[in-house]
Amino acid sequence: MSRRFGLALAFALATSQAFAHAHLKTASPADGATVAAPAEIILGFTEELEVKLSSITVKDARGETVSAAAAEAVSGDRKGLRVRLKPVSPGAYTVEWAVTSVDTHRVSGQYRFSVRP
Repeated sequence: MSRRFGLALAFALATSQAFAHAHLKTASPADGATVAAPAEIILGFTEELEVKLSSITVKDARGETVSAAAAEAVSGDRKGLRVRLKPVSPGAYTVEWAVTSVDTHRVSGQYRFSVRP
């Protein structure tokens, strides 16, 4: 019986650790999408964020940054983050994000989308 309890406890701790981090839940434009030139990128996460400790950077195929300003909270949503873009041309873009959730865990990632002619 104690072995089962130990295994259950280990699983519970591992599961709670996995869910303690903010994970990317939604992205507009979405990963792999081909879209008309967007004016902003909006990302949604599974946990509330410390916006001042979070960022989104968008780069074109040459590696030039096309984000126009620092990331900001989506109005009324502490799980959402947005960044406004400079005017973008057709081509491939990479979104790089790094966020700190309110429980101080930091995670990062990236994805790509394309702007159609």
